[in-house]
Amino acid sequence: MQWRNWRLLVKLAAVLIVPALLAVALGVVQIQGDVARANSYADMQRLVKMRGELRTLLEALQMERTMSVERLGDSVPLDPSALRQQTRRVDSAQTAVTSTRNQEVSLAGVAGNRYRDAASLLTRLPALRAQVASGHIASWTALNDYSTIINGLLNLGQALFSPFSVPQLSRSATTLYDLEAAEEQIHLQHVILLQAVGRGHSMTPTLIRALQESDVRLRDRLGDFRTVAIPTELGDYQRTVTGSAVSRRAQAVSAALAVPPGSGVQQNATTSLPISVEKWNHDSENTGMLVDKVADDLTGTLRTTSAKLQDQSSNRAGVASVIVFAVLLLALAIGFAIGRHLLRSLTVLRTTALDVAEHRLPAAVVSIREGQVADAAVDVVPVHTTEEFGQLARAFDTVHFQAVRLAAEQAGLRGDLRNTLVNLSRRSQSLVDRLLLLMEQLERREEDPDQLASLFTLDHLATRMRRNNENMMVLCGSTLVRSSHQRVALDTVLRGAVSEIERYQRVLVQPSPPVDVIGYAAGDLGRLVAELLDNATAFSPPHTQVIIGGTRESDGSVLIEIQDEGIGMSESDLAMANQRVAAEAATDTPASRQLGLFVVGRLANRHGIAVNLSSQPGRRGLRARVRISATLVNAQAPTHTDQQGTMAERPTAARIPGRASGGRMDDGKTPSRPPRPFAGTAQRPAPAGEGAPREPVGLPWFAEAASASATATAAPSAGNAADTPVPPAAAVKPAPVPSSSPKPPGDREPTTDRPAPAPAVRHPAGRAAQEPDGPTDLTQAGLPRRLPPTRSAPPAWAERSPAGDGATAGLVAGRAHSFLSSYQAGLRRARPDQTQNPSATGRKKP
Repeated sequence: MQWRNWRLLVKLAAVLIVPALLAVALGVVQIQGDVARANSYADMQRLVKMRGELRTLLEALQMERTMSVERLGDSVPLDPSALRQQTRRVDSAQTAVTSTRNQEVSLAGVAGNRYRDAASLLTRLPALRAQVASGHIASWTALNDYSTIINGLLNLGQALFSPFSVPQLSRSATTLYDLEAAEEQIHLQHVILLQAVGRGHSMTPTLIRALQESDVRLRDRLGDFRTVAIPTELGDYQRTVTGSAVSRRAQAVSAALAVPPGSGVQQNATTSLPISVEKWNHDSENTGMLVDKVADDLTGTLRTTSAKLQDQSSNRAGVASVIVFAVLLLALAIGFAIGRHLLRSLTVLRTTALDVAEHRLPAAVVSIREGQVADAAVDVVPVHTTEEFGQLARAFDTVHFQAVRLAAEQAGLRGDLRNTLVNLSRRSQSLVDRLLLLMEQLERREEDPDQLASLFTLDHLATRMRRNNENMMVLCGSTLVRSSHQRVALDTVLRGAVSEIERYQRVLVQPSPPVDVIGYAAGDLGRLVAELLDNATAFSPPHTQVIIGGTRESDGSVLIEIQDEGIGMSESDLAMANQRVAAEAATDTPASRQLGLFVVGRLANRHGIAVNLSSQPGRRGLRARVRISATLVNAQAPTHTDQQGTMAERPTAARIPGRASGGRMDDGKTPSRPPRPFAGTAQRPAPAGEGAPREPVGLPWFAEAASASATATAAPSAGNAADTPVPPAAAVKPAPVPSSSPKPPGDREPTTDRPAPAPAVRHPAGRAAQEPDGPTDLTQAGLPRRLPPTRSAPPAWAERSPAGDGATAGLVAGRAHSFLSSYQAGLRRARPDQTQNPSATGRKKP
């Protein structure tokens, strides 16, 4: 996952966390340094403590050396108990140093090596004490042995302060070491002069050389002390190490250094030591005590400085910790506040943008498309700052407003275009209706069968043009003005739908349940079925049939199924087609090549009709299912034939002329000349160029001729039963042709549809056509002269009845019109031949 695709919260967290972590890391390093320095100062305090204990050991050991030399000398006798008491002090001081070293101080490097050397030298002390106690060691040898141990301890004291890197501590430690070294020389000179006094106040060359060396070292250490010590420490030394004892001691040392080697005081009074043993001990001890006091002050200063540095480091570490923690909290608080503000603004902007994109803007567009008044003002994004997010919110508000305004403008343009198309469709439909009326008049006056067939073809094409106009109005969302509240039989609706398509000859109408469709839904149902039939016949081979039928479901609904044997559709195309005919897709903009599917969807959505397209496994073609809800259908009531010739019951199968009893279609062509007409000769074709009969026109005057010359006509031969027309199963009483002339086109209602040929349907009660008064005229070609039916008769088909001698009955010529919802359900009425003789009509042959 790339960092560019991280969420803004993660990016802000990364931006804030990285500096915070860096600050924390630096703070931790600083704190760790302060803590380390504080720990080092604590170690220095422990070293200072050990150094003080080591000074105590040095002082005790120096005193033991002095007492041991006095014991071994001849000058003054020494109490052995005092020496033993001093040795116990030395042992106690040694134990304290060892305990501090083992428990508190960890020595390494030079200090560790010096400690090991000092510890090794101290191991010689018991043997040296034994020799001193037994007197088996010379005083000078004992002096050197004690001095060696003391020098080892001095070296250890110097090494203890070598790790001090702080200038204040290292300078104080150096000053203390120089002062302790000077004090050691003072104690050493004390012992050397005691040796001279013990020898009768005579200075041997060894003693003089030792005294000279000690005096040089003393002066050298004091010089180093004065160089390193600060003025305060130097002044403290000068104020402390002074007095008569110090002066007398210095004079005694100077006098001893001036005595020639081997001379005694008695022999040369001028060069004898001007001090007694008691005074020498007193002056030397007092001088040592004064120097020791200054050294103790330096040790205290060193201890105080190390403690102060430790406290400062600890305090600095604590302050640094508090500052780092406070800065971290402050950074987190500021980052949280700013990040919360940014995230809240961005969240509001994002939520509003998604809501506008997914809900508000589509809802506004839908409301505008549905014709509802949309408020041009849009709700602004609730981000009222002037920074980048506020500017972005205002820009989004502008985009939202422009989108709504553009949708309103597009809806207005779409509405204008829809109104224009509806207006053009209505004008075109009005012209087509007038054309149909004119063609109907021409058909009634025409006597030539060929011309009549051509007129029927043009009539059918005009009907298709009218259906296209109606489809255009449906796609534009307009409602057809033609509607009826009378119920229409389902089989009439299906046959009317068959008559609306070009290849109606290939449609096989199976029996349908005896139900009526509510009048306001019958027209739209017919258009819906016509579109499905047109699609089924267009995408199936010409030699195959399209089967349509209906069944009544247990819940009262009616299921109409249309099965073809066409090329079928893929699963994706089938799913897309079902989406297009679904109710929710009926408001989309239709594709130019799939207008029929959108018409089906619009009509189905208008009445709550469910349409589904599916394929059957192992079988070619598609199956269209149209489910009509129970609220749109009603069961038919049984009717009986009256004296005017109404039907007793409805037929269940379509009787398309030219179809044999086996259900197969004929060649669909109309005879080119009328010498030998048969029952389906003068038919009204639907498709252009095919000449297929659309409506049967009865020829009662030529029934006998048709019976006599059946073999010479275009009817199928006797040996081909599949192509022989089959008369209806039941006959009805012929309805007379009204003698009244047709209404002019201007007074007649515009028709809405051209139905397919179908068996006769019953007239509504009280509307049976009347027989014409007078005989029927015949043309010179032997054809009956067609008369227009009266307007009082409702549109219906009259079934033909067989002749009395068993010959095939002719179809009664006639045509009626009715309204099937928004389209014309005009059908021709057939009347059986009553006379079997043209002369019986009382009309002359033209």
